[in-house]
Amino acid sequence: MATQILLIEDDVQIRENVEELLTSQGFQVETATNGREGITQAMLHLPDLILCDIMMPEVSGYQVLEVVRSNRLIANVPFIFLTAKSDTSDMRRGMDLGADDYLTKPFTFQNLLRTIESRLKREYMRKIDLKTQIDTFRHKLASVTAHEYNTALAGIIGISSLLLDDYQQLSDEETIEMMGMVKVSGLRLKRSLDNIQLMDILQQIDPSRTEAYAYFSKGSSCITAERVESLIEAVLYRLDRTIGYQLSIQSVSLRMSEDSLRICLEELIDNAFKFSNATQKVLLVGVCDDNQYRLTFTNTGQPFKACYHDQIAPYTQFDRQQYEQQGFGLGLAIVKRILELNQGQLCISSKSDDETTVSIWLQLDE
Repeated sequence: MATQILLIEDDVQIRENVEELLTSQGFQVETATNGREGITQAMLHLPDLILCDIMMPEVSGYQVLEVVRSNRLIANVPFIFLTAKSDTSDMRRGMDLGADDYLTKPFTFQNLLRTIESRLKREYMRKIDLKTQIDTFRHKLASVTAHEYNTALAGIIGISSLLLDDYQQLSDEETIEMMGMVKVSGLRLKRSLDNIQLMDILQQIDPSRTEAYAYFSKGSSCITAERVESLIEAVLYRLDRTIGYQLSIQSVSLRMSEDSLRICLEELIDNAFKFSNATQKVLLVGVCDDNQYRLTFTNTGQPFKACYHDQIAPYTQFDRQQYEQQGFGLGLAIVKRILELNQGQLCISSKSDDETTVSIWLQLDE
């Protein structure tokens, strides 16, 4: 399929000459006589590259570029200005708006062709790189999801099969214990699915989506030792682990909704206990720190390296090859996004090879 170029030029002679020359080189050329018509053509035809004059009546080339860069469908289309202006400030303005290149009139056909080919090649390489990233992410996601789903489902299917096949030989205590194991597997699977949906919602939230934005960024709640302890016990039950812990939580009212606080606490508690050495206690401390509330979770076990902090993102698990891990790698990404929506902060540090401290700062409800 021929490469499609949109030429926006109000000078008839230049427009017709460039169209003829590019067509002779095998390009499919659509033309527009002014900026307004050019915007319409760009929306209709989704060109592979745009050549655009700057000084045009009604709608200038700068305005065309602004519209193009703000439209999701054509935002990445290579955009080359054709201009009689050679002033550096004019060029800088175009580059700041997102122009890819400039050609100063009069230009030779060879120069035009070289510029077009250069920009098309760069766009081709960008798409190849993007495809590689998507393929890598898809492979990583498929690997993580297959492991997570199959582990939970294997527990549900395997134990329920034993119950069905051998229920007459099992004591009441054994039956209850096995039913509890089925429940734990079900809770693990439900949490994984809930987090996928939650991460998707959080990634799409912005102030223009008022209802969803307000749900996660407004409200108030109270944090108490009893509340934190209740969440710890629920997490330990779901993880099927027995680990000691020490609490020191100052009760205060926070400027964060009940759901947002619960989600942050659950995810950080889950990480602290999931990656903790079973022989060491997990320490949770909550205190007022100036005009904010600081919560710290300290555990001994799998370390969190300093370089990982900037790599926190959905479906990212650290040192997965070395450590067996539950979940999709969504917990920290969820907490980070909720804190962003509530003017909070997240900091993770490892003082030694195996001790990790996660700290978050929340706004006090004055």
